[in-house]
Amino acid sequence: MNDWMSVGGYFSSELESNRNEDSFTLDDVAVMAYGDINPMLSYLAELEATGFYQKNFTADTESGSQKFHFERMYGDLWLCDAYNVRFGKMLTPVGYWNLEPINVLRDTTSNPLYSTLLFPRFLTGIDINGYVPNTEGLKYNLFGQSTHDLDEEYINIPNTHFYGLSLDKEFSMEASAGGSIGEYIALSTRERTRFVQANAKYDVYQWGVTVEGIVARTDYADNRTDDTISGYAQGIYRFNPQHALVGRYEYYDRRHDDYTDHIGIIGYSYRPIYPVSLKGEYQWHSQSGEDRFLASFSVLF
Repeated sequence: MNDWMSVGGYFSSELESNRNEDSFTLDDVAVMAYGDINPMLSYLAELEATGFYQKNFTADTESGSQKFHFERMYGDLWLCDAYNVRFGKMLTPVGYWNLEPINVLRDTTSNPLYSTLLFPRFLTGIDINGYVPNTEGLKYNLFGQSTHDLDEEYINIPNTHFYGLSLDKEFSMEASAGGSIGEYIALSTRERTRFVQANAKYDVYQWGVTVEGIVARTDYADNRTDDTISGYAQGIYRFNPQHALVGRYEYYDRRHDDYTDHIGIIGYSYRPIYPVSLKGEYQWHSQSGEDRFLASFSVLF
């Protein structure tokens, strides 16, 4: 390939066992193209099929969807350290977890509830970003969407109103912290949600700790306004570049319907080479009947 275009992709498969069923899923199959059009303009396009194939061993059934969706499709206009523009469909620049959507790059098979239920994972719009002048490592993202998503079948919260600001301070190569504020209106319910989010990370060669949390206030259709609070703390210990032990605690409290869950996770990650990952984890839930075992195999190429 050349600077103008590189092509790659990834896939991940998942084995799940819980109280109700045992299943295997070829979960994500994706292709990507990216490159530099000129020194100031670059792009990325990504198509993904999720739930590509599923086998339910308990019910002895098969299902799946081979339809590819637009996960990301954006351009980057690089102007200077203080001011750049990303336009198109992109990952929402909130926290750490949401910026690592590919299974093989993460330390656990599962995603925290924090990252999937409380803000749109993608936005179709514009993100103005850069480093704040006369500061040491303070990065900002000012983002907004006022149109339909590029692919509304492939977003967790479809909307036509989503605006926010994120800040992240790099204290050193190992440590950073930041936060976000935002507002969105869900397309299906017209419910308005405003959120405040915070994150911090410390990571050295052998071990690392990541903490993220969010408070979201929603104006519900029944004229009630209630908060949802969620977050997680995750630690990882790397025995060497191939083997790592992972632990995570999650908290999720949706006050509108009095739903609360405490989740404890212990997992193991094995990377024979960096683009290949085998992971296993067990989850304990305070909600009855939600405990489960997950294992995954994923490859980036």
